[in-house]
Amino acid sequence: MIKPSVVALLLATFAGSVSAQQADPCSGLAASASDQCRANQQKLQLEQLQQQVQQQQERQRQLDEQQRQIQQQLDNMRLQNETLRAQVAHPSASQPARPPATDYSKTPEVKSWRSDNPWFGSDYAKTEFAVRYAKQLQQERPDLVGRPFLDALSAKVNENFSAKNR
Repeated sequence: MIKPSVVALLLATFAGSVSAQQADPCSGLAASASDQCRANQQKLQLEQLQQQVQQQQERQRQLDEQQRQIQQQLDNMRLQNETLRAQVAHPSASQPARPPATDYSKTPEVKSWRSDNPWFGSDYAKTEFAVRYAKQLQQERPDLVGRPFLDALSAKVNENFSAKNR
């Protein structure tokens, strides 16, 4: 019967020889074949290193391009910032003159609209909502004026408050 310590020694020796073969795939070959194998291994390693260098160079080119694009964006942002500062410093030159304020509440369109929408001025929530939405609507649709503007305003108020009453 083989003692366990002898079995362990044999396994360790076998494992050592296997790992040595893995580290040097050319070991165990005849001298000339071994030299040829090592030369091939060195050539393969050199090709792999060259490929890694090329990949690193390509990555560096990509990073350089990204940095150039970011720098261009920063330059554009600086220019926009300078332009905005100049506009703030000289607002009359950058903003068109506004026409004088007109009291539209006395126009026939508004009078007619108010008679169609008696909640305006009497229902605080609806009136406040209408005033806030009117400002928003003027910004979003500056082309919408007169009765179409007022109708869009009342439609939004009715839509908003009918949804809350459900």
